Amino acid sequence: MALGNALYDQKLASVYDRMYPIDHDTAQAVEFVAGRTPPDGRILELGVGTGRIAVPLAERGFRVHGVDGSEAMLDELHRQNPQTAVTTQFGDFTEEGTGGVFDTVTLLLNTFFVAITKEQQLGTLRLVREQLAPRGRFVLEAFDPAPYHHLEKPDFSMRHLDEQTVMLDTLAVDRSQQLMLSTHTLIDGGAPATREHVLRYAFPFEIDLLAELSGLRLVERTEDWCGTPYTSASLRHVSVYERDPDSPWAAVAG
Repeated sequence: MALGNALYDQKLASVYDRMYPIDHDTAQAVEFVAGRTPPDGRILELGVGTGRIAVPLAERGFRVHGVDGSEAMLDELHRQNPQTAVTTQFGDFTEEGTGGVFDTVTLLLNTFFVAITKEQQLGTLRLVREQLAPRGRFVLEAFDPAPYHHLEKPDFSMRHLDEQTVMLDTLAVDRSQQLMLSTHTLIDGGAPATREHVLRYAFPFEIDLLAELSGLRLVERTEDWCGTPYTSASLRHVSVYERDPDSPWAAVAG
């Protein structure tokens, strides 16, 4: 995941995969992205993190480039996968592009929300369009914020990462600005380490509007990587966009 405003330093990077134990999703996500990318195509993953999706895509023969705002996360990717063909770049994908053009661009696991203003989210999508091939696909995965939008008091939870490590989590929501403040405290026998980060959540129809203003149009939306139809009861969405050549915003988007 991209750093953005979140401090994914070496300590958090070392436990990141245990913070989000979603291996059951990995094979399905890889299959989904691969099925929308030409053979030997170029894939850009924004917020590549430790390479959960990027590495198996590269193993399939795709040319994969990953961008992340945390050097510690990129170091962890290469430590875990020293022979990987994934190329990586340290940088803020909300502010700058790679200069390349890709058949598929991905922004997964809620990472779009590290852009914490509407303007920053719009800028991120315009950079996506700039780096997307004319017939390319942009794949975005995010949670549906409806259950969190009505949170009236901080939510507390605890995660057991392993036999010696516990993470305490606090989540608070500012509905007026659609902001989520998450606090993670890692307890592993040493001095407790606390990190905070802010997400700016957006509802699917808001993302669609920002995409339209960026010269992109929605072509597919499902609840998950298996193609389950998206409904009002869905807790997340996988949305696929393409460049819209007829968009009046295309010249502005770049």
